[in-house]
Amino acid sequence: MKAEYIKEMPFFNKFSKHDMEKASSFAQEKWLNRGSFIFMEGDSGDQFYIILSGLVEINRFENGKKFVLSTLQAGDFFGEMALLEEGDLRSANAEVIEKTSLLAIDRCDLMSFLESYPSVSYQLLTTLTRRLRKTNEQMHDITFLDVRSRVYKKILSLADEYGVVLNQQMIINLRLTHQQISEMVGCTREMVTKVLIELQAEDIIDVIKKKIIIKNKLALSEKIVNDLSR
Repeated sequence: MKAEYIKEMPFFNKFSKHDMEKASSFAQEKWLNRGSFIFMEGDSGDQFYIILSGLVEINRFENGKKFVLSTLQAGDFFGEMALLEEGDLRSANAEVIEKTSLLAIDRCDLMSFLESYPSVSYQLLTTLTRRLRKTNEQMHDITFLDVRSRVYKKILSLADEYGVVLNQQMIINLRLTHQQISEMVGCTREMVTKVLIELQAEDIIDVIKKKIIIKNKLALSEKIVNDLSR
């Protein structure tokens, strides 16, 4: 059954049926409820994870405040950073946001697997590089952009990652609270609420059942440019 699950995952989509079954033989399926932690910062890194369903948030706490590094869904993998060097510790938390099913692969099995499939090693490295670049960009935005621009930019970023086009509008296919968005951009929930209300009043976005609908993507992009030019 696990082989049937993972054949749809981008991580495994170039594998043969035999190789798929081999990979699934050492992958353990786990179910976790909302609010639980898969691992926490400082834990030993002994497993690699692939999400089958649900939503996982990678975050850190600084001075009592939560900062969200990324939000991951079905098909995404995580936990690779601490596995690359034996004895390395987790550098962030992995928190379950919606009830989640995932595959867990022990470090020794993953290392053996990567030796047999160099192309997977390249895929891991590519993803790791992309995530580091994204984290650096987040740090830059918090340092140099004002709150409104950070919210605008985060909405556009989420649209690129999770956007679905429907009736010439872009729906971000995630249910997000104002608190979650504030943790992504490093500001207060009240400020996020204020910015979202402003964008709705200008008919640039709409929010229905915690999903953001972008009605005018160009206008949203222009607001960032205008803020930077001030």
